Amino acid sequence: MKYNELLQIKNFFIDFKKIDFIRRIDDNILELSLDRQKFIIDLNRSLSAIYQAKITVKTYNAPFDFMLKKYFNNAYIKDIEVLENNRILCFYTENQKAYKNYQNKIYFEFTGRNTNAIITDYNNIIIEALRHIDKSFRPIKPNLKLENLKPYEIKEEYKEIKDFKKYFQEQFDNLYQKRLEECKNIKLNTLNKKMQTIKKYLSSLEKEDDLLKEAEDYSFRADVLFANLNNLKEYERKFKLKDFYGKTIFFDLDCNPKQSANIFYKKSKKLKQRAKNISIERSNLLEKLYFYEKLYKLLEKAKDLFELELLLPKKKLNENKKIQKDSNIIDFYFNEFKISVGKNERGNEYLLKNAKKEDLWFHVKDFSSAHVFITSNKQKINEEVVEFAAKLCVNFSNLKSGAYIVDYTKRNFVKVKEKAFVNYINFKSIKIIKE
Repeated sequence: MKYNELLQIKNFFIDFKKIDFIRRIDDNILELSLDRQKFIIDLNRSLSAIYQAKITVKTYNAPFDFMLKKYFNNAYIKDIEVLENNRILCFYTENQKAYKNYQNKIYFEFTGRNTNAIITDYNNIIIEALRHIDKSFRPIKPNLKLENLKPYEIKEEYKEIKDFKKYFQEQFDNLYQKRLEECKNIKLNTLNKKMQTIKKYLSSLEKEDDLLKEAEDYSFRADVLFANLNNLKEYERKFKLKDFYGKTIFFDLDCNPKQSANIFYKKSKKLKQRAKNISIERSNLLEKLYFYEKLYKLLEKAKDLFELELLLPKKKLNENKKIQKDSNIIDFYFNEFKISVGKNERGNEYLLKNAKKEDLWFHVKDFSSAHVFITSNKQKINEEVVEFAAKLCVNFSNLKSGAYIVDYTKRNFVKVKEKAFVNYINFKSIKIIKE
């Protein structure tokens, strides 16, 4: 946020008479309504600004939010100022309640890493703040006197704002694009680290063929020992024998020949089991890596922050959502709807078996694809959720770029023939482009 822009915005705001409300709509974003015109006060660190846009509203009930309602709902604007050589906008307000008259100030500080919104009385005694700051030369806590920042030299090129509507839109577009790229890079790096960890672990796994070869060698040596037990003394440890093909084998045993043969058989069995387990583990890891690669491509192509957050949430889900029923499926949450995707045939079978009659099922027409379900919870599923589920269905299937038709219907109209092979009726279709 530039200082000269803030001065011009102050002059633009001075014509408004009343604050309808100020409310927090995201962690560090406030909505300011002036004479029924709404503005966004974005106080995210390093990307702070004032703009106009429609943003998904979250509900907050912290003490700060309560004070915003108490002091600024239907409050009259007495004055607005920008602190000298500081990117800080301050509203002086008066709120005439039935039994009391409140006079307050709210500071919007666009000061880099210390961006903040601070509510005070006219004596600058802090009532509440968006961010409390303890360890600082300028602590921000209730009941303390707010110390104004000292003016500093600001070197900026002056640019006149001729059209505020256009300016606010451009501010939003530029900021949103920066935030989108920043968020996308963070999520892509997070996912890439997971992929690299899997690749590193895969490369460290023993080779199944080597283990099976070693197992066969132990089993063969045991067979040779048992075939020659009648000719061996119990105390013999170092000797050589001819195998079944006339080849000489050298033995250096720790136990007697019979015990050693049994030990060789046990080692052979363990090696075969280890090879089997590693094969299963490798398969599971490759499936997980394949899924992450699909998710990575979806994140790369995401066009808004909402989609990025849907695909890879930054916050932990609540306990109900956190419980993953089966490792072969992945759940996404589009507002109140859960969208489940089968990672493989086992996942597809699980979803078909456990979905309820009213849940919506998705499958790519005429292709082998992932099965996707939207858990309906007896709610009407809107087109936006349907389109997102169909997009997941196409992008998590092994399909080339192109246009695909995704059929969808209620689980009640899907009949399982065998495993994940189905017949279905009463369906609708949606076209999805895979880039």
